[in-house]
Amino acid sequence: MRPDVRRGATELEGGAEFVLWAPSYGDVEIERVDVRADGLADDLLRCEPDSDGHWTARSLTVAPKVLYDFLVHARVKSTGERYARVVSDPYAREVHRDFRSVLSVGSNIPPPTPFVRPALRDLLIYELHVYNFTAEDPTVRGTVRGTYAGVIAKLPHLRSLGVNAIELMPVFDYSDPWQVGVRWNYITACHLFAPHRGYAAHEGEARREFLELVEACHAEGIAVIIDAVFNQVSRRISYARIYDPRHDPREPTDTRNNPLLGNFGGTDPNPGSEPYRDKDWGGVDLDYTRPEALQFVRDVMSVWFDELGVDGMRFDHTLGFYRWKDQSIGAGAVAAAAQEIGGGDCYRIAEHFSNEHNELELLKDGAFNSLWAKGFYYAMDDAMHDRGLAHLEHRMNIRAEGFPEEKPPVVFLDNHDDERLSNRGGKPWWRLQPPTIALLTHPGVPMLYMGCEYAEDDRTRYTSGLPRELNPLDWAQTEAAAPLLRLHRAMGFLRRRLPALRTAGTTPIWRHEAERVLVYGRGEGEPSVIVALNFHDAAQRVRIPVPAADGVWREFLFNLAFTSRDREMHFHGADDVVHDRILIPGSYAHIYCREKVWTDAEWVSLLAVDRT
Repeated sequence: MRPDVRRGATELEGGAEFVLWAPSYGDVEIERVDVRADGLADDLLRCEPDSDGHWTARSLTVAPKVLYDFLVHARVKSTGERYARVVSDPYAREVHRDFRSVLSVGSNIPPPTPFVRPALRDLLIYELHVYNFTAEDPTVRGTVRGTYAGVIAKLPHLRSLGVNAIELMPVFDYSDPWQVGVRWNYITACHLFAPHRGYAAHEGEARREFLELVEACHAEGIAVIIDAVFNQVSRRISYARIYDPRHDPREPTDTRNNPLLGNFGGTDPNPGSEPYRDKDWGGVDLDYTRPEALQFVRDVMSVWFDELGVDGMRFDHTLGFYRWKDQSIGAGAVAAAAQEIGGGDCYRIAEHFSNEHNELELLKDGAFNSLWAKGFYYAMDDAMHDRGLAHLEHRMNIRAEGFPEEKPPVVFLDNHDDERLSNRGGKPWWRLQPPTIALLTHPGVPMLYMGCEYAEDDRTRYTSGLPRELNPLDWAQTEAAAPLLRLHRAMGFLRRRLPALRTAGTTPIWRHEAERVLVYGRGEGEPSVIVALNFHDAAQRVRIPVPAADGVWREFLFNLAFTSRDREMHFHGADDVVHDRILIPGSYAHIYCREKVWTDAEWVSLLAVDRT
């Protein structure tokens, strides 16, 4: 089912139609709706209702942009109290700075061009916040820093990392005077159909500029995933204002007579999830026991997939609106709708659940095709802090964890919700090298968080735990951590070139616990890639078992030849001595490949240090 064309504003021949869906519900009766507008032949239009609660008005347009809102007259049936509300159009595709809705007449914004999405298993995702990503980047022209166009300016950088998907932190327009300035927009969305105007380089062009970002990404082979917040919305959303006679956005919304909003609350058998099930984070819940809530979200997804051309969604706080083992309601129904609307190849990623068993059940039962799996994140902390390598070895094998073949997890070292690895044991920056190599040789879908490629270390949260929403990246750090940036580019290159790194095939080989060296293979059957990670600050000499036929191997990070003999790796030194204990540099790794998939010139451009 596509968006309800009878809702919102639509351009007609020489005029416009305005439709507000606002039925009488519970103890609240909607008695009258008017359109107040600039840019129409009439300043005030009386809407005509139908039996389904659609209020419709039509008028001639006299300006290229029509600014409008709705004046809703309602009555509380049990008391006879009458009240009026001025509300914006909840289906508006654009929003003005004074919070009125916008209809652009004759804008001729072209629809998204077709795009072949990369396979889910082939993705390398980069999570970013549109403003913070480029707000202080000196390589980006000042007028477009912190905007959609600023992200376009950084696409060559992202491509150099091997990135082929970006995940945008929420870009729904909040238009909320109680929540001004730069926001992460996880609780304040008022206008879910409109790209956030605060990220536009030119006022009033947010929709066009967002589409330009999508088109530019697609031209570079980069898919666009948006962070979809479908558990809670702002208390100032029009549907909260219409149905609450005492509405105050600083107080919880009365939703007893609301056709969309309420307290749905997730259900999860893990007792540790209890504090989070009914959490609205300061907003108000969409209540999926009320069918119109799901229809509203379906309409939102249809606009972003069909009109704005996105390729997938990461569903925030899945725990808060997932009804356990029931795919007909809540998050399960939303995921199924996304698959139907966005197509079977769209990305449907759930935020991590409360424990790993429940995560797997969520994936196996429903229409999500991936999720943020935090186990790898925790395992890396163990490896970094010398708490053993068994946990990481387990997390490097998603088949052993039980993930379905067609539903690989998204894995990460950093994300917007948690403190950066650089502040969790990753200093000096070279201690981040083994984790980076592990991430980019993982059998899941690796995700980089903006700035990780050069060891960004600004704290993501205040000591109170609240997020530092205004937190631009410090791109000057790239000079100090240039080798880490080169490593990210080299590993992105290798992941693209080696199909074995994009399969689920993983072979646990050996844990040298005293030396803090983990060895594992990648590829189906006999491993065609062997990785030896050294988490120790000092170089270590260790045996490297080889569970494959004897032969020549090419080591990628140093561009050297090795030979496996009698199921062990050997190195022929310049002094003609054969070494059966291999020297792995401190806080680094070896990556042995059966096939040399790079040229010497490519290796020099990726990893060689210019010492001239």
